[in-house]
Amino acid sequence: MKQSALTDSIALLDRDMAGKNLSGYWRLGMEGLPSHPMTSVEPCLWKWADVHESLLRAGEVISLEDSERRVVRLVNPGLEERPFATHTLQISFQYVKPGENARAHRHTPAALRFVVQGNGAYTTVNGQQCVMEPGDLILTPKLTWHDHSNESREPMLWLDGLDFPLVQALHQVMQERYPERRQPIKKSSEEIRDGLGVSLHHGMPVTDFFHYKWRDTEPMLRALAQSPTARDRFDGYRLEYRNPQTGGPTMPTIQCAVQLLTPADQTETHRHTSTVIYHVFRGEGATEIGERRFDWQQGDSFVVPLWYAHRHLNRSSSDAAILFSMSDVPVLRALDLYREEAC
Repeated sequence: MKQSALTDSIALLDRDMAGKNLSGYWRLGMEGLPSHPMTSVEPCLWKWADVHESLLRAGEVISLEDSERRVVRLVNPGLEERPFATHTLQISFQYVKPGENARAHRHTPAALRFVVQGNGAYTTVNGQQCVMEPGDLILTPKLTWHDHSNESREPMLWLDGLDFPLVQALHQVMQERYPERRQPIKKSSEEIRDGLGVSLHHGMPVTDFFHYKWRDTEPMLRALAQSPTARDRFDGYRLEYRNPQTGGPTMPTIQCAVQLLTPADQTETHRHTSTVIYHVFRGEGATEIGERRFDWQQGDSFVVPLWYAHRHLNRSSSDAAILFSMSDVPVLRALDLYREEAC
């Protein structure tokens, strides 16, 4: 059969099969698959000045009486019509003014709150009150009831992290409102914390643990930075938030960590199959991702997409830099798809 006749026959076969909801394997182009993971997620830096201005403007026109939450989402330019930061994780920032309450609800996407600014407001998770201070990490695992109340005299701003894009891809997104605007407070996270009496970054038997306090985390991070042998050549001094019940990742789909870069530190270059979102908690520096360099300072956020070579630099010769991060590595490990290599 001549090539033109063969091409016409294949096209006719494809059309006939399409009408029967069928498709040929040959249409996938599997012969040309890449030899390494690829993603449409782009390296991206979001400046805190832009985020903060948007939050303040939203505070003037968006009421929590009319909107479930007052949140500004960070959107990756490579995801086109999908309004997310990455293909698996979302980062947003939430603003609650004095006297406001963001009503109680629950949803299938797991979420976390990393406190950026303000003191005294609280998140209630399944009846457990978690009073917020800068640097605190508060978890709201899937289908846990949660609401946010600010009874202080200053506005509260925090980072929201969710596995929404992943859960959406699995067609499992749902949300339910609590019968009342606020759920009753049954206990305090301080009671849980005081009862543990040990490091919350190591596994141990405990139930209903949602709150990592910065006043616990920072001393451990600083102590780690006093040991030269503890330095990771790719990430500086890195401390993971572990699940106290299992000793495993922070949540089944999200691993959180804080890392400290000592003054003038420069890490080595590596890449991995996980995608990581970073938020600059303190300091200033730069991260080289692929062929691009992103200079960051306190409050900025940026994403390192999967399999992009990258390294971090602390631009200060006198002050340490601290980065908070969240990644999808637990999902990749569960599927035995995680890889990492030096570049």
